[in-house]
Amino acid sequence: MSKILVIDDAPEMTQFLEHVLRREGHEVTTAQSAWEGLKLAHQFRPDLVVLDVMMPQMDGWEALQRLREFSDVPVIMLTAVDGVDNKVLGLDYGADDYITKPFEVQELKARIRSILRRASIPTTTPEERLSFDGGRLILDPPARQVLLNGEPISLTPTEYKLLLCLARHAGRVLTYDQILDRVWGPGYENSVSIIKVYIRRLRKKIEPEPHRPRYLLTRWGVGYSMAKI
Repeated sequence: MSKILVIDDAPEMTQFLEHVLRREGHEVTTAQSAWEGLKLAHQFRPDLVVLDVMMPQMDGWEALQRLREFSDVPVIMLTAVDGVDNKVLGLDYGADDYITKPFEVQELKARIRSILRRASIPTTTPEERLSFDGGRLILDPPARQVLLNGEPISLTPTEYKLLLCLARHAGRVLTYDQILDRVWGPGYENSVSIIKVYIRRLRKKIEPEPHRPRYLLTRWGVGYSMAKI
């Protein structure tokens, strides 16, 4: 059983999702405002959050940013606001997925299963540290930690999994499809924009100059690689 928090200002939507998700075996708590949702995120400690965007007083974008200040819980943005720009914005703020209303219940359930499965599978098997750039960048799989110039870097589970995937294949270009399959899994085919958002977020965290990457290199039209330095 997983704990899911639904935040949506429409009572009919929260009631519907609560019914659907409980039938799937999840423990569900709902909130009808962003403020209430953030408070419950502290208290309930959910395994996943379903978050609406269009809410009064505090919208979903601001709620997501505030949530990311204290939690790396996976978040699915569920909203009537469509378009690639909005999807990228949500992912850039730290969302893990973005589904527009109206939606197919089976699709939502499949996305939830995929995200929960990804979060529950151990990211690594025991292995040695991976060191780059004379030890300036270190990935420590046993400790599930990334060090930059000796200081730990805070990464979300998906950011860490993507970085580790590329680091394990340093010097080799992984195609978009290979990355999606190894990091996100089923249900994320043709989601190249997701990879680009996460690469941008990683570069901001580990690159000395994010616009002139030293570690995470782009092979235009193909994929990405970790520099073997």
